[in-house]
Amino acid sequence: MSLRTLLIWCIIAGLLGGAAVILREQHAKSVQSSVVEWGGLQFDPAAVTRLEIDSGTGRAVLERDADSIDNWSGSWSIDDAAQRWAIASTRIRGALRTLSTGQIRLSDEQLIEDGTRLTLRSRNDSSVELLIGDDRSGGRTPVRVEQRDESGAIERVLDGWMESGIADALTVRNTLAWRDERLMSIAMSGVDGVRIQAGPYETRLELSGTQWQITAPIAVRAERERVEGLIRSLVALRAGAFVDRAIDPETSGLSSPLAEIELWSGSDAYRLVVGKAADVGGDSLYASFSRNDAETLIQIPTTSLSKLTAVPDAYVSTRASGVSQTRVRGLRVLGKDGDVRFETVLDDGSWVQNGTRVDTLSERSVQRLLGLLTQTSSDAVRVLEDDSALPKVIAGIEIVDEAGERLGRYDVSLEPSDQGMRLLLSSELEGGRLVVWAYVGEDAQATGTWLTLTAGRPVAND
Repeated sequence: MSLRTLLIWCIIAGLLGGAAVILREQHAKSVQSSVVEWGGLQFDPAAVTRLEIDSGTGRAVLERDADSIDNWSGSWSIDDAAQRWAIASTRIRGALRTLSTGQIRLSDEQLIEDGTRLTLRSRNDSSVELLIGDDRSGGRTPVRVEQRDESGAIERVLDGWMESGIADALTVRNTLAWRDERLMSIAMSGVDGVRIQAGPYETRLELSGTQWQITAPIAVRAERERVEGLIRSLVALRAGAFVDRAIDPETSGLSSPLAEIELWSGSDAYRLVVGKAADVGGDSLYASFSRNDAETLIQIPTTSLSKLTAVPDAYVSTRASGVSQTRVRGLRVLGKDGDVRFETVLDDGSWVQNGTRVDTLSERSVQRLLGLLTQTSSDAVRVLEDDSALPKVIAGIEIVDEAGERLGRYDVSLEPSDQGMRLLLSSELEGGRLVVWAYVGEDAQATGTWLTLTAGRPVAND
């Protein structure tokens, strides 16, 4: 090879080597410039008090209860239809956590100017506004984030792409899935009254002090355990499904409801109107549920209502007297004519008559009778329109307090039963109705025998 040719090859090799170095440097710069940058929304889910979503199809506003850490309620306006409902706290907490940890692939330029607008407001009045586009290509959605401080001034702006799955969960319609199936998010102890109506029956129960009372259709003491059982069933009611479409009242049966239930707690009033079967098998019923003025059409499982009754007899106190036995200081037994046949008062722990302690049999009988009246639950309770269905009255009873004021007045009847003689104590209510308590057993039979003999005496205190 000539010297000239060798020099030419050296020059060519040098040029190629320089080009390779330049290309490597350019490639390194290109790789460095294509590194993907990510950003997040930077908010505390626990501090969020309000979530607003606005789109072309509607609006959703989800708010945390100011008096509770974990209670949320939502209002939706979709296609000119509006509704309010409680939010399941676990669902909205999960959605907020997912959003707070979600990452945005950043872009150097603004990708969208319009779309679904989501606004998160926190306790300190700071906010995050997220604009979500409609494009879902490549599994990502264009977004724009504007973060504002307490004064409303923009602190931070991000443009980029978010995972479509997160964006899709934040549509107005999809937030309907966050609704709580529970109808009433209240404690049993907070209930002040209930009204239940079905068929020809309607019963109203109200809390007076610490005692439950039936206030309609009769006025009489209610059995606390039975009322609490009713309230427990009502508070536990859940929607089997939400009906987010218009249904004719004739089809739903709400124009002629099977039952109506009202419950009130403080300033809140709840109302459930039950209509026709919502499926062929009758496993669920259409129902309209409202809290104050917000009404929602739902389906409710038939079994959740099967044990509820509007018959007032079911809630009457099983004890004939609502007073404590310690308040009773005197007892009168009346004959069939209403005249007193036996009268005794409690003096220094002993029952006395005309200043003399009564005999042992009478003392035991008085204590047994007062035990039945004030401490023993009757075996059955009935409410009658009049006394026509009662056996013949054999005696009357009056119990009085220390001042001689009457605490209760009862008529006494006896009737046979499979368990022996049944003792019936009846008390007249307003409107001429009677409430009747039935007792069976040895104490009831012994009391009936003693009252029969005592009321048959010709002259009181003889």
